[in-house]
Amino acid sequence: MPALGDLIETLTDSGLGEFLASFSPLHPRPLDWPPYRDRVPDRLRVLVDLFAFGAEIDARELPQELGWISVELPRAGVAIFDGRNLQLTAGLRLVPVAGRWLFCTPPGAGLSHYLGDDSIALMLRIQPKANATVLDLCSGSGLQALHCAGFARRITAVERNRDAVELARVNVTLNRLEEKIDVLQGDMFEPVDGRQFDLVVANPPLLPVPDGLPDLSIGHGGYDGMRACCRILEGLPTALSPSGRAHLIASCLADADNHYLRDLLATAAKTHHLDITATVVSMKEMGGADGYLEAMASAVAREIGQDPDRVLAAYREDMRQRRATHLSFLFLMARHGSGRVELVDMRTPTSQGVWHIG
Repeated sequence: MPALGDLIETLTDSGLGEFLASFSPLHPRPLDWPPYRDRVPDRLRVLVDLFAFGAEIDARELPQELGWISVELPRAGVAIFDGRNLQLTAGLRLVPVAGRWLFCTPPGAGLSHYLGDDSIALMLRIQPKANATVLDLCSGSGLQALHCAGFARRITAVERNRDAVELARVNVTLNRLEEKIDVLQGDMFEPVDGRQFDLVVANPPLLPVPDGLPDLSIGHGGYDGMRACCRILEGLPTALSPSGRAHLIASCLADADNHYLRDLLATAAKTHHLDITATVVSMKEMGGADGYLEAMASAVAREIGQDPDRVLAAYREDMRQRRATHLSFLFLMARHGSGRVELVDMRTPTSQGVWHIG
Protein backbone atom coordinates (compact mmCIF):
# COMPACT_ATOMS: atom_id res chain seq x y z
CA MET A 1 0.00 0.00 0.00
CA PRO A 2 1.29 3.51 -0.76
CA ALA A 3 2.26 5.69 2.21
CA LEU A 4 1.66 9.31 3.14
CA GLY A 5 4.85 10.38 1.38
CA ASP A 6 3.35 9.22 -1.93
CA LEU A 7 0.35 11.56 -1.71
CA ILE A 8 1.92 14.70 -3.18
CA GLU A 9 3.17 13.00 -6.33
CA THR A 10 -0.19 11.36 -6.89
CA LEU A 11 -2.11 14.61 -6.38
CA THR A 12 0.27 16.46 -8.67
CA ASP A 13 -0.23 13.84 -11.38
CA SER A 14 -4.00 14.13 -10.93
CA GLY A 15 -3.97 17.84 -11.80
CA LEU A 16 -5.17 19.07 -8.40
CA GLY A 17 -2.09 21.27 -8.12
CA GLU A 18 -3.06 23.05 -11.34
CA PHE A 19 -6.36 24.12 -9.79
CA LEU A 20 -4.82 25.21 -6.49
CA ALA A 21 -2.00 27.12 -8.20
CA SER A 22 -4.57 29.36 -9.90
CA PHE A 23 -5.06 31.31 -6.68
CA SER A 24 -2.75 33.93 -5.17
CA PRO A 25 0.29 32.34 -3.50
CA LEU A 26 0.63 35.35 -1.18
CA HIS A 27 -2.90 35.19 0.20
CA PRO A 28 -4.06 31.59 0.78
CA ARG A 29 -7.85 31.78 1.07
CA PRO A 30 -9.37 28.31 0.60
CA LEU A 31 -12.61 29.56 2.17
CA ASP A 32 -13.04 31.82 -0.88
CA TRP A 33 -12.49 29.08 -3.47
CA PRO A 34 -15.87 27.23 -3.55
CA PRO A 35 -17.39 29.52 -6.25
CA TYR A 36 -14.81 28.08 -8.66
CA ARG A 37 -15.74 24.47 -7.99
CA ASP A 38 -17.94 24.11 -11.08
CA ARG A 39 -15.01 25.05 -13.32
CA VAL A 40 -13.02 22.05 -12.15
CA PRO A 41 -13.08 18.92 -14.36
CA ASP A 42 -15.52 16.33 -13.01
CA ARG A 43 -12.72 13.86 -12.28
CA LEU A 44 -11.09 16.34 -9.87
CA ARG A 45 -14.11 17.50 -7.91
CA VAL A 46 -13.95 14.83 -5.24
CA LEU A 47 -10.31 15.79 -4.55
CA VAL A 48 -11.11 19.50 -4.54
CA ASP A 49 -14.01 18.90 -2.16
CA LEU A 50 -11.87 16.87 0.24
CA PHE A 51 -8.56 18.72 0.24
CA ALA A 52 -9.40 22.31 -0.77
CA PHE A 53 -12.87 22.74 0.73
CA GLY A 54 -12.69 20.33 3.67
CA ALA A 55 -15.99 18.72 2.68
CA GLU A 56 -17.10 15.22 3.54
CA ILE A 57 -16.80 12.95 0.51
CA ASP A 58 -17.88 9.44 -0.36
CA ALA A 59 -14.59 7.53 -0.39
CA ARG A 60 -15.95 5.26 -3.13
CA GLU A 61 -15.73 8.22 -5.50
CA LEU A 62 -11.98 8.59 -5.04
CA PRO A 63 -9.81 7.78 -8.06
CA GLN A 64 -8.60 4.19 -7.88
CA GLU A 65 -5.00 5.27 -7.38
CA LEU A 66 -6.04 7.21 -4.24
CA GLY A 67 -8.32 4.69 -2.58
CA TRP A 68 -5.63 4.04 0.02
CA ILE A 69 -5.95 7.52 1.58
CA SER A 70 -9.13 6.49 3.44
CA VAL A 71 -6.79 4.37 5.57
CA GLU A 72 -3.62 6.46 5.64
CA LEU A 73 -5.10 9.91 6.33
CA PRO A 74 -7.02 8.79 9.46
CA ARG A 75 -3.93 6.87 10.56
CA ALA A 76 -1.97 10.13 10.31
CA GLY A 77 -4.63 11.92 12.37
CA VAL A 78 -5.68 14.38 9.66
CA ALA A 79 -8.98 12.79 8.59
CA ILE A 80 -11.98 10.83 9.84
CA PHE A 81 -13.33 7.79 7.97
CA ASP A 82 -16.53 6.01 9.01
CA GLY A 83 -16.31 3.17 6.53
CA ARG A 84 -17.87 5.19 3.73
CA ASN A 85 -17.37 8.92 4.21
CA LEU A 86 -14.01 10.66 4.50
CA GLN A 87 -13.35 14.20 5.79
CA LEU A 88 -10.33 16.17 6.97
CA THR A 89 -10.33 16.96 10.70
CA ALA A 90 -10.48 20.24 12.62
CA GLY A 91 -11.00 22.54 9.64
CA LEU A 92 -7.82 21.37 7.93
CA ARG A 93 -7.06 21.95 4.26
CA LEU A 94 -4.19 20.72 2.10
CA VAL A 95 -2.40 23.73 0.62
CA PRO A 96 0.60 23.87 -1.76
CA VAL A 97 3.12 26.60 -0.91
CA ALA A 98 6.28 27.19 -2.95
CA GLY A 99 6.80 23.57 -3.86
CA ARG A 100 5.75 22.09 -0.51
CA TRP A 101 2.31 20.79 0.46
CA LEU A 102 1.00 20.98 3.99
CA PHE A 103 -2.09 20.35 6.03
CA CYS A 104 -3.07 23.55 7.82
CA THR A 105 -5.96 25.76 8.87
CA PRO A 106 -6.57 28.67 6.46
CA PRO A 107 -7.46 32.23 7.49
CA GLY A 108 -11.02 32.46 8.77
CA ALA A 109 -11.14 28.88 10.05
CA GLY A 110 -9.58 29.48 13.48
CA LEU A 111 -6.12 29.94 14.94
CA SER A 112 -5.25 26.28 15.44
CA HIS A 113 -2.69 25.07 12.83
CA TYR A 114 -3.02 28.48 11.20
CA LEU A 115 -1.30 29.38 7.94
CA GLY A 116 -1.86 32.86 6.53
CA ASP A 117 -0.36 35.87 4.82
CA ASP A 118 2.12 36.40 7.66
CA SER A 119 3.43 32.85 7.29
CA ILE A 120 4.03 33.34 3.56
CA ALA A 121 5.55 36.79 4.03
CA LEU A 122 8.09 35.50 6.55
CA MET A 123 8.95 32.52 4.35
CA LEU A 124 9.79 34.80 1.42
CA ARG A 125 12.45 36.57 3.50
CA ILE A 126 14.33 33.40 4.38
CA GLN A 127 17.04 31.65 2.40
CA PRO A 128 19.48 29.70 4.57
CA LYS A 129 22.99 28.93 3.41
CA ALA A 130 23.53 25.50 1.91
CA ASN A 131 25.27 23.98 4.92
CA ALA A 132 23.36 25.89 7.58
CA THR A 133 21.63 24.59 10.66
CA VAL A 134 18.22 26.14 11.27
CA LEU A 135 15.98 26.51 14.30
CA ASP A 136 12.30 27.14 13.54
CA LEU A 137 10.59 28.40 16.70
CA CYS A 138 6.82 28.48 17.14
CA SER A 139 6.74 26.21 14.12
CA GLY A 140 3.00 25.64 13.94
CA SER A 141 2.18 23.39 11.00
CA GLY A 142 5.82 23.56 9.89
CA LEU A 143 5.88 25.85 6.86
CA GLN A 144 9.17 27.61 7.69
CA ALA A 145 10.93 24.33 8.41
CA LEU A 146 9.65 22.80 5.17
CA HIS A 147 10.83 25.84 3.23
CA CYS A 148 14.27 25.88 4.84
CA ALA A 149 14.74 22.19 4.00
CA GLY A 150 15.23 23.20 0.39
CA PHE A 151 18.44 25.02 1.33
CA ALA A 152 19.83 24.09 4.74
CA ARG A 153 21.59 20.98 5.98
CA ARG A 154 19.50 20.36 9.09
CA ILE A 155 16.38 21.95 10.57
CA THR A 156 15.01 21.66 14.09
CA ALA A 157 11.42 22.79 14.53
CA VAL A 158 10.08 23.57 18.01
CA GLU A 159 6.41 23.98 18.87
CA ARG A 160 4.65 24.09 22.25
CA ASN A 161 1.21 22.85 21.19
CA ARG A 162 1.07 19.05 21.06
CA ASP A 163 -1.51 18.90 18.25
CA ALA A 164 0.56 21.29 16.14
CA VAL A 165 3.66 19.17 16.76
CA GLU A 166 1.85 16.09 15.47
CA LEU A 167 0.61 17.97 12.41
CA ALA A 168 4.06 19.35 11.65
CA ARG A 169 5.45 15.82 11.79
CA VAL A 170 2.74 14.70 9.36
CA ASN A 171 3.74 17.51 7.00
CA VAL A 172 7.39 16.53 7.25
CA THR A 173 6.48 12.95 6.29
CA LEU A 174 4.14 14.19 3.57
CA ASN A 175 7.06 16.02 1.95
CA ARG A 176 9.53 13.17 2.57
CA LEU A 177 11.83 15.33 4.68
CA GLU A 178 12.28 13.11 7.73
CA GLU A 179 16.04 12.99 7.15
CA LYS A 180 16.38 16.79 7.32
CA ILE A 181 13.76 18.00 9.83
CA ASP A 182 13.28 17.14 13.51
CA VAL A 183 10.09 18.38 15.19
CA LEU A 184 10.30 18.78 18.97
CA GLN A 185 7.66 19.73 21.51
CA GLY A 186 8.59 22.38 24.03
CA ASP A 187 8.64 26.03 24.97
CA MET A 188 10.87 28.25 22.84
CA PHE A 189 14.58 27.38 23.27
CA GLU A 190 14.05 24.83 26.05
CA PRO A 191 14.27 21.65 23.90
CA VAL A 192 17.50 22.85 22.23
CA ASP A 193 19.23 24.31 25.28
CA GLY A 194 22.98 24.52 24.72
CA ARG A 195 22.81 24.20 20.93
CA GLN A 196 23.66 26.92 18.41
CA PHE A 197 22.19 27.54 14.97
CA ASP A 198 23.21 29.49 11.90
CA LEU A 199 19.66 30.70 11.40
CA VAL A 200 16.76 31.15 13.81
CA VAL A 201 13.33 31.67 12.28
CA ALA A 202 10.17 32.45 14.24
CA ASN A 203 6.55 33.29 13.59
CA PRO A 204 5.62 33.70 17.26
CA PRO A 205 2.25 34.50 18.82
CA LEU A 206 1.78 38.18 17.97
CA LEU A 207 -1.85 39.03 18.66
CA PRO A 208 -2.14 41.82 21.23
CA VAL A 209 -4.51 40.73 24.00
CA PRO A 210 -5.49 43.01 26.90
CA ASP A 211 -4.56 41.99 30.43
CA GLY A 212 -7.48 40.56 32.35
CA LEU A 213 -9.04 38.52 29.56
CA PRO A 214 -9.02 34.71 29.73
CA ASP A 215 -5.84 33.26 28.29
CA LEU A 216 -5.79 32.77 24.54
CA SER A 217 -4.13 29.38 24.07
CA ILE A 218 -2.90 30.13 20.55
CA GLY A 219 -1.65 33.46 19.21
CA HIS A 220 -1.43 35.36 22.53
CA GLY A 221 1.26 38.03 22.16
CA GLY A 222 0.70 39.84 25.45
CA TYR A 223 -0.79 43.30 25.84
CA ASP A 224 1.38 44.81 23.10
CA GLY A 225 1.79 41.77 20.83
CA MET A 226 5.55 41.61 21.50
CA ARG A 227 5.76 39.29 24.51
CA ALA A 228 6.88 36.17 22.63
CA CYS A 229 9.08 38.18 20.29
CA CYS A 230 10.98 39.69 23.21
CA ARG A 231 11.49 36.23 24.71
CA ILE A 232 13.06 35.09 21.46
CA LEU A 233 15.36 38.11 21.31
CA GLU A 234 16.42 37.29 24.86
CA GLY A 235 17.43 33.77 23.85
CA LEU A 236 19.32 34.65 20.68
CA PRO A 237 22.74 35.43 22.22
CA THR A 238 23.22 31.80 23.23
CA ALA A 239 21.26 30.17 20.37
CA LEU A 240 22.91 31.94 17.42
CA SER A 241 26.24 30.80 16.04
CA PRO A 242 28.89 33.58 15.90
CA SER A 243 27.90 34.57 12.36
CA GLY A 244 24.26 33.56 12.69
CA ARG A 245 21.17 35.67 12.21
CA ALA A 246 17.49 35.54 13.09
CA HIS A 247 14.35 36.43 11.16
CA LEU A 248 11.16 37.11 13.10
CA ILE A 249 7.74 38.46 12.31
CA ALA A 250 5.95 40.68 14.82
CA SER A 251 3.16 43.14 15.50
CA CYS A 252 3.29 45.92 18.06
CA LEU A 253 0.45 47.90 19.61
CA ALA A 254 1.95 51.35 20.05
CA ASP A 255 1.74 55.02 19.13
CA ALA A 256 1.44 56.46 15.62
CA ASP A 257 5.15 57.31 15.44
CA ASN A 258 6.37 53.96 16.79
CA HIS A 259 8.29 55.57 19.66
CA TYR A 260 7.22 52.70 21.92
CA LEU A 261 8.44 50.10 19.42
CA ARG A 262 11.77 51.84 18.94
CA ASP A 263 12.35 52.07 22.71
CA LEU A 264 11.37 48.43 23.21
CA LEU A 265 13.80 47.22 20.56
CA ALA A 266 16.56 49.54 21.75
CA THR A 267 16.35 48.05 25.23
CA ALA A 268 16.40 44.50 23.86
CA ALA A 269 19.33 45.21 21.54
CA LYS A 270 21.41 46.83 24.27
CA THR A 271 20.58 44.23 26.91
CA HIS A 272 21.26 41.21 24.69
CA HIS A 273 24.09 42.67 22.58
CA LEU A 274 22.23 42.42 19.30
CA ASP A 275 22.01 44.49 16.16
CA ILE A 276 18.38 44.62 15.06
CA THR A 277 16.82 45.81 11.82
CA ALA A 278 13.06 46.32 12.07
CA THR A 279 11.14 46.76 8.81
CA VAL A 280 7.63 48.14 9.34
CA VAL A 281 5.48 47.23 6.33
CA SER A 282 2.10 48.51 7.48
CA MET A 283 0.19 50.10 10.34
CA LYS A 284 -3.47 50.00 11.28
CA GLU A 285 -5.22 52.74 13.22
CA MET A 286 -7.02 50.99 16.04
CA GLY A 287 -10.52 52.38 16.10
CA GLY A 288 -10.27 53.62 12.52
CA ALA A 289 -12.99 53.48 9.90
CA ASP A 290 -11.82 50.13 8.50
CA GLY A 291 -13.03 48.35 11.63
CA TYR A 292 -9.75 46.51 12.21
CA LEU A 293 -9.98 46.77 16.01
CA GLU A 294 -13.53 45.46 16.01
CA ALA A 295 -12.59 42.53 13.76
CA MET A 296 -9.61 41.64 15.94
CA ALA A 297 -11.67 41.81 19.14
CA SER A 298 -14.35 39.64 17.55
CA ALA A 299 -11.78 36.99 16.55
CA VAL A 300 -10.32 36.92 20.06
CA ALA A 301 -13.80 36.74 21.62
CA ARG A 302 -14.59 33.75 19.43
CA GLU A 303 -11.43 31.91 20.49
CA ILE A 304 -11.87 32.52 24.23
CA GLY A 305 -15.66 32.15 24.30
CA GLN A 306 -16.38 35.67 25.55
CA ASP A 307 -18.89 38.33 24.59
CA PRO A 308 -17.44 40.42 21.69
CA ASP A 309 -18.60 43.71 23.22
CA ARG A 310 -16.83 42.90 26.50
CA VAL A 311 -13.62 42.04 24.66
CA LEU A 312 -13.82 45.19 22.55
CA ALA A 313 -14.32 47.29 25.68
CA ALA A 314 -11.26 45.63 27.24
CA TYR A 315 -9.17 46.55 24.20
CA ARG A 316 -10.32 50.16 24.27
CA GLU A 317 -9.63 50.55 27.98
CA ASP A 318 -6.21 48.91 27.71
CA MET A 319 -5.27 51.13 24.78
CA ARG A 320 -6.47 54.22 26.63
CA GLN A 321 -4.32 53.41 29.65
CA ARG A 322 -1.25 52.69 27.52
CA ARG A 323 -1.89 55.53 25.07
CA ALA A 324 -1.71 53.07 22.22
CA THR A 325 -3.41 54.09 19.00
CA HIS A 326 -1.93 51.99 16.20
CA LEU A 327 -0.88 48.43 15.44
CA SER A 328 2.36 48.08 13.47
CA PHE A 329 3.24 45.01 11.42
CA LEU A 330 6.94 44.36 11.05
CA PHE A 331 9.81 41.99 10.40
CA LEU A 332 12.95 41.76 12.50
CA MET A 333 16.41 40.65 11.48
CA ALA A 334 18.83 40.25 14.39
CA ARG A 335 22.43 39.14 14.85
CA HIS A 336 25.21 39.46 17.40
CA GLY A 337 26.24 43.09 17.69
CA SER A 338 26.69 46.22 19.73
CA GLY A 339 23.08 47.19 20.43
CA ARG A 340 22.30 49.05 17.21
CA VAL A 341 18.66 49.38 16.11
CA GLU A 342 17.65 50.37 12.59
CA LEU A 343 13.97 51.10 12.01
CA VAL A 344 13.00 51.00 8.34
CA ASP A 345 9.54 52.44 7.66
CA MET A 346 8.14 50.99 4.43
CA ARG A 347 4.54 52.03 5.04
CA THR A 348 2.57 53.72 2.30
CA PRO A 349 -0.87 55.34 2.78
CA THR A 350 -2.33 53.67 -0.31
CA SER A 351 -1.28 50.14 0.56
CA GLN A 352 -4.10 47.71 1.30
CA GLY A 353 -1.79 44.93 2.43
CA VAL A 354 -0.77 44.05 5.97
CA TRP A 355 2.35 41.95 5.46
CA HIS A 356 3.23 43.23 1.98
CA ILE A 357 3.24 46.65 0.36
CA GLY A 358 0.50 46.90 -2.22
